[in-house]
Amino acid sequence: MKSPNSYTCGQKRLKPVRIHILTLIIISIAVFSPGIVQASQSQPSENSNFDMGIIARVTANILSTKQFRKHPLDDELSKQLFKEYFNMLDPGKIYFTKEDVKSFEPYKTDLDDELLSGDISVAFRIYDLLIKRMEEYQKFANSTIEKGFDYTKNESYTYDRKKAERPTKENQKELWRKQLKYDLLSLKMLDKTISDEKIKDKKEAEKRKVANLWKKTPEQRLKKRIDTLMITLKKRRNIDRLQFFLAALAQIYDPHSTYMAPKIAENFDISMKNSLVGIGAVLTIDDGYTKIVSIIKGGPAEKDGHLEPEDRIIAVAQGNNEPVDIIDMPLDDVVHLIRGKKDTIVKLHVMKGRNGGHSIPEIITIKRDKVELKDQDAQEEICTVEVDGMSKKIGIINLPSFYINFKDASNHVPNYKSCTRDIKTILGKFTRESVDGVIIDLRYNGGGSLREAILLTGLFIENGPIVQVKSAENNIPQVESDFDKKCYYSGPLIVLTSKFSASAAEIFAAAIQDYGRGIIIGEAHTHGKGTVQTILELNKLLKHFGLKSDPGNLKITIAKFYRINGESTQMKGVEPDIVIPSLTDARELGEKYLDHALPWDTIKPAHYSRTDLTGITNKLNKLSKKRRAEDPKFQELKKMIVMYKNILNRKTISLNEAERWEEYQEDKKIFDKQDAMLNKNTKDDEKSKINKPNDLTLQESIRIMQDWLKEKNSK
Repeated sequence: MKSPNSYTCGQKRLKPVRIHILTLIIISIAVFSPGIVQASQSQPSENSNFDMGIIARVTANILSTKQFRKHPLDDELSKQLFKEYFNMLDPGKIYFTKEDVKSFEPYKTDLDDELLSGDISVAFRIYDLLIKRMEEYQKFANSTIEKGFDYTKNESYTYDRKKAERPTKENQKELWRKQLKYDLLSLKMLDKTISDEKIKDKKEAEKRKVANLWKKTPEQRLKKRIDTLMITLKKRRNIDRLQFFLAALAQIYDPHSTYMAPKIAENFDISMKNSLVGIGAVLTIDDGYTKIVSIIKGGPAEKDGHLEPEDRIIAVAQGNNEPVDIIDMPLDDVVHLIRGKKDTIVKLHVMKGRNGGHSIPEIITIKRDKVELKDQDAQEEICTVEVDGMSKKIGIINLPSFYINFKDASNHVPNYKSCTRDIKTILGKFTRESVDGVIIDLRYNGGGSLREAILLTGLFIENGPIVQVKSAENNIPQVESDFDKKCYYSGPLIVLTSKFSASAAEIFAAAIQDYGRGIIIGEAHTHGKGTVQTILELNKLLKHFGLKSDPGNLKITIAKFYRINGESTQMKGVEPDIVIPSLTDARELGEKYLDHALPWDTIKPAHYSRTDLTGITNKLNKLSKKRRAEDPKFQELKKMIVMYKNILNRKTISLNEAERWEEYQEDKKIFDKQDAMLNKNTKDDEKSKINKPNDLTLQESIRIMQDWLKEKNSK
C-alpha cells in the first residue's frame, strides 16, 4: 500500500490560535530530520466509531476551510477522493479489479456528504475488500510458488503500473502470476549478484559474501513477505485504517498535506526533537517500496556516501542477523527496524534509484550514529586560479541547509548558531584573504529557516525585499525584507543549484537572480517546493468532544512563496542562468512530478532595483558551451545521459532468467561508468572536502568564474 506519510522535520507543532504568518513560516519551512524516527511501542485500545466519525468530520472541515486551496467538499472533490483512496490502498493496481471499483461507484459522489456527517463506513468497507483480495492473492501465491516457474520461457512483465489499467477479474490471476515470477526473479538476481564468481575485485567479492545473510530460499522469503503483509493489514486498528482515507483526502489538496494517525504523529514528534540515533535519512513509501527522500548532511548515510535520494530499501538486517524483507511493510515498522543504538550496524538491501526498475539490489552497511550539528555547518575553501597570467582567488562555500538554533535565538542567547552568522564570518575571512570571486553551493540544500534565507541574502545586497508570502487567510501578499543596509560582499557571485535545492534554498537563489546580484548555475531547475506547511494537533481542537483516544495530527499547506519579481517558486522552481547537464536530466525529480501539486502562478512584483547581468551572462554561457563541447568528460556525460534515459524509459522487464541476467550485466556497465564519473573516494577527494576534481559542475563553475574575472580585468 502507498504510505500517506514521509518522515521529515519540516514543520512545527502550533497551538490552534491566530499567529503572525511570518512566525508560522519561519518555524515551518522545510528542514529535513537528522535521523530516522522510531515507531511507537504502545498499542492503545480499539478506537470507537464515534471517535472515528468526529476525527473525519473535523479533518475534512479544516482541509476545506484552512488549506491554501480552500476547495469546498463537493462532488468534484468526492470523485477525486474515490480514485485517490483506491490508488493509495493499491498503487500497483494489482489487488482491486475493475469490477471491484465499479461496485463502489454508487458512492463516488457521496463521500463528501458522508465525511461531513462523520460516516466513514464506505472507506472501511473498501479496506475490508482489500483484505479479502489479499487473502485470495496469498492463497494463489502459495499454490503457484509451490508449482514453480519456467524461467526459460520468453515473456516479459510491465513492472511500472502507475499508468496501467486495473485488471478485470478474468485476467487478474495472470497478472498475479507474472508479479510473483517478477518478485522471485528479482530475489534470484540478488542471490546471484552476491555469489557471482566473475567478480574480480576480491574486496567486493568478500563484501558480497559477508552480506549474504539470507537463510531462506527466494520462494520462502516471498511467502514470508506476503504473510507479514497480511498480518499487518489485519491487525491495524480503526484509527490506522482511517489514516489512509484521510491522508488520501488531504493529498487531493496538495502532496504535502496529510493526516497522521497517533503512532505516525508520535514518530514525527520524535523527529522534531532531534534526539535520534539512526542512519540520517528521510524515508517515505512509494508503491510498496521504502524510498529515500533525502540524505541528512553530516549523518551516517552521508558520511558513508553510498545511499542516495530515490534509492529503494527492500530489506533490513541487524548486524549479522538474517535480513527482514520490508517490501509493502508500513513505514513506521520500517523505521523501527532501521533505528537502533549508537555504533550498531544496520545492513540495507538497496535497489539504486538511478538504475530504475532494472536495478539489482546491493548491500549498504551503515553504522548508526547521531547527527553532529557541526557536520551540517557551512564549509569554505579557497582555490587559486590563473587569469591573464595573474593569480586569482575563488572562495567556495558549501551550505547544506539554512540552519539556525531557534531556541537560543528566541531566548536572545548571544552568538546563537545560524548559517548567516557563519557565512558572515567566512566572508570576513575571504575579505582578509583578498578573494576575487565567491561560489555558493546549494545543490544538496533541502531548505531550512526562511528567516535565515532572508538574512543571508542580505549579506550580498544593501537592503530590500527578499520574498513575498501569500497565506490562505490573507490574499494580500506580505513582503519580507532585509533591513541591514550593509553589503558584506559585493564582488562576482555564483550560486550552484540542482533539483535537490528546495524551499529556502530556492528563495535565496531566486532573490540573488532577481536582483542581478549573481549568476545561477546548475541543473535545468530547482525542486520547485514553494509552499509552507504547519502541524495542527487535533487533540487540542477536539478536547471538548470527550474522545477516548488520541485523534492524531493534521499537516496542511497554509501559504505559498513568491519571488520579488512576482513569480511563484512553486512547480517551476528557479531556472539557472547557465544550465550544466547532469545525470538527473534523465530522471523525473521535482515538485512538478508530484500528484496534485499546487500550480505555478504570479502576483504583483515588489519594488526593487535590478542590476542587469544579461550581457556578461550570455558571454559566459557561450564560452562555457564551447568549452564543454570540446571537453571529453562532458561529451562522455552527454552520451551517458542518453543511455541512462533509455534504461529508465524501459517499463517492461524480461522474465527469462538468462535474458534478465544479460540485461543486468549490460545495464551494470552503464551504471559502473556512472560511478566512475561520480566517484567519491579518489585520493584527490581526500585533499579537499569541497573542491573535488571529479565534480564536473563545480569545476566548470570555477572556469566560468575565471572567465568572469578575466572579463572584469579587461574592463
